[in-house]
Amino acid sequence: MRRGLAHCVVFIAVCVLAGKTHVRAQSAPCPPHLASASQVKQRSGPAISIIDVTFSDALQLPLVDQERIAAWIKQRTRGESLEQVTDDAVERVKAGWQNHGYFKVQVGGEERTLTDGPAGQRIALSFRVEEGLQYSLGEITFRNNKAIDDTSTLGEFFPISDGDIFSREKIAEGLENLKKAYGEMGYINFTAVPDTKFDDEKKMIALDIDLDEGKQFYVSSVDVLGLDEPARQELLKELPIKRGQIYSSRVWELLLLKYRDMLPECGCQQELSLDEHAGTVAVAIDFRPCSTD
Repeated sequence: MRRGLAHCVVFIAVCVLAGKTHVRAQSAPCPPHLASASQVKQRSGPAISIIDVTFSDALQLPLVDQERIAAWIKQRTRGESLEQVTDDAVERVKAGWQNHGYFKVQVGGEERTLTDGPAGQRIALSFRVEEGLQYSLGEITFRNNKAIDDTSTLGEFFPISDGDIFSREKIAEGLENLKKAYGEMGYINFTAVPDTKFDDEKKMIALDIDLDEGKQFYVSSVDVLGLDEPARQELLKELPIKRGQIYSSRVWELLLLKYRDMLPECGCQQELSLDEHAGTVAVAIDFRPCSTD
């Protein structure tokens, strides 16, 4: 099945944690070991194995990097149908080239079935890649930053420097680092919106990142459920989260990791109840068994 060229999508916004508005409650992220059996089953799907990956067109990307992208596709691409697998692989090809500066890359994908039987399908994927220009990073600037007013400090969250080959992955990592830093300071509704500016003549990309820090949240209450009263009181004394403190997403995540062996399989349902108007978070860690309903 032949697919037309898929245009790259420039990422426009990264929403950190709960989003900007109308957040009533937030569940803690579910650690991998707490994934339910139904989630694992849902991810498995039918067996489609990618045996071969090839790229064509006049490519500038070194062969060794192409081979790494091909290996990544074979190892990580999943789907419940040939179309889904191919579409997923196309996005990975785009991401691979964008991580080497080819940000406007266009990719077309085609799959070929090698074998098809009860054990599953074995397929080969071929991609037509139009690389376009290879860009370097011009600069990263920030707007509306108040909690961290030093823009050089904000820039240090990005593992890329001015003049480096532009990397989608490194920019995403920097935005994630920003999210974590603001989350540790209680800015649960923080968002970062990058405006991407291209200079094709100089082959440079500049990012102007608009920061919406939102409100700083404090802990209004801390509760423990599912333990007898002596154990509950003892744990409340030990918990690093206390009423009146600035809420830290990092402390909360470490707390769940510390007690992960005691949490039920549905432990990812630990709830943070937000009061947007007051700027507070009610924290509860629940050791009760999962509901059988």
